[in-house]
Amino acid sequence: MKISEARRRTSVGFNMTPMIDIVFLLIIFFLVASHFGRQESSVEVDLPKASGKAEEDELETHRLTVSIPAAGELFLGSAGVTQEELAKIFTEEKNRRKDPFQLRIRAGKTVPFRDVEPILKAAAKLGIRDVQFAVVNG
Repeated sequence: MKISEARRRTSVGFNMTPMIDIVFLLIIFFLVASHFGRQESSVEVDLPKASGKAEEDELETHRLTVSIPAAGELFLGSAGVTQEELAKIFTEEKNRRKDPFQLRIRAGKTVPFRDVEPILKAAAKLGIRDVQFAVVNG
């Protein structure tokens, strides 16, 4: 029996459209994730070294990052703020969110405690209990 020419030319192939869609979604995800990672640590801070390692919390919480690269300088994310603006932002975040949020302080190792203390007091007044200090493991 002779096989027709039309049947011999067709081949079985894979549909690549779903795979291309997934690859593009992964690219977009990693671009957005890297943008947020860069935004959090865009201010250069010489962090102190840690002597021990704390366990990370398993639950994902909302985080505000305050950077103090040098005495007198204060940044929320990558935007410069004052102590008064920072206290106002803490109040707005506390009122806007029902779940607690995490406050991460990135203070340089040469920054005196008198520059960190007002941030801790503002957080304590609002009942923000999850405060972490960023350090370099070493």
